[in-house]
Amino acid sequence: MLKKNGIDYSKLEDKIFKKSYRFEDVKDRLETVAFDIVKFKDDDKSAQLWQVQSADDGNYIVSLYQQDEEIEKSANLWEVAINKTANQLQISYKGDPIVKVAASKLGIPNDEIGTIPEYLPNKLAESKKLVKSLLNELSSASKEEVLKKYPELV
Repeated sequence: MLKKNGIDYSKLEDKIFKKSYRFEDVKDRLETVAFDIVKFKDDDKSAQLWQVQSADDGNYIVSLYQQDEEIEKSANLWEVAINKTANQLQISYKGDPIVKVAASKLGIPNDEIGTIPEYLPNKLAESKKLVKSLLNELSSASKEEVLKKYPELV
């Protein structure tokens, strides 16, 4: 129950984190990824996928992602810089350089190297397995030092 002068923040969340649109209103801004999966052409976050669903009053697109504040906060702790000359990635955690790794070792084609800083910090925040594999690129002494300083990376 709202107080007399209170604010209903649930409606604000729906405005900020839009979870559905009428298909007809946005169909010109969409590109198909799979059969009924679409994404916005002009959206920065290409990982945000939408599904086309039918309703009594027409088709809608509904988000397949969730805004996860914890992942976003921990993603901000990771930073990826690219050395295009050497085709290397410099991965840092909380501003400290952790590991350098060749893009070719990760199987990343040269024409896709420029997109890595956009998505890799989020992937590192989500996947302990990915973090572990990157830490395994370090010597055992270096890995021990990193884990001593940042035990949350285990």
